Amino acid sequence: MTRTILEIVQDVAPRLGLDQPSVLFSSTDRTNIELRAVVKELAERIVRLHDWSLLKTQATHDGDGTTEAFALPSDYLRMTKEGQIWSTRWERPLMHVTPEDFLHLEIRDYDLVVGVWTIFNGQFQYRPALAADEDAKFYYMSNLVVAPASGSNKARFTLDTDTFRLNDRMLELALIWEWRQRKGLDYAEDMATAEQAIAQEISWDKGARIITQDSRHKVHSKVAYPWKIVP
Repeated sequence: MTRTILEIVQDVAPRLGLDQPSVLFSSTDRTNIELRAVVKELAERIVRLHDWSLLKTQATHDGDGTTEAFALPSDYLRMTKEGQIWSTRWERPLMHVTPEDFLHLEIRDYDLVVGVWTIFNGQFQYRPALAADEDAKFYYMSNLVVAPASGSNKARFTLDTDTFRLNDRMLELALIWEWRQRKGLDYAEDMATAEQAIAQEISWDKGARIITQDSRHKVHSKVAYPWKIVP
């Protein structure tokens, strides 16, 4: 059963030598104010550690032949760590370039063999403009890691009834470690426990590895062979 953020803090409080709060986000008690600030920060840290499958979101930019810039999604955190933008026109990934390289291509007005993209000014930028019948599809990481009791998911905790969409044990153990560290208490064992739990959760989220027959396919392998490998 998923616990609310208030329930997580109530479970942790005795281990930290604190009184269990009856409310958290409406409290004016200094300790509760500190606790809610810490849980907000820890949730953001955990989100940024890994490409969590739950937060991986697909987006599509529909070309019209002239538009070169598209706004970032409202819940955009970052591209996935190996993120690419796939074009239905080129039937392959577009080339990712830095903003400086993008500007260079614009100034030199090169004829491009394949389209390029970059991000600046809070927008995805394409060159050439996506064609009228072209879609650019990609995955990005959403920041909506908090689920309210009702309504849409959100990026931060704001209510006692909010829940953490990822495994809340990571948040619980990280809270114990972080609180002890901030208060100048011994935290080494708690840190090791939290780091181990988070690493295990990341490993499970990645899923099983696929073995490829051809050892040359080491990075960004596109073809895998799910058959038995015969020595």
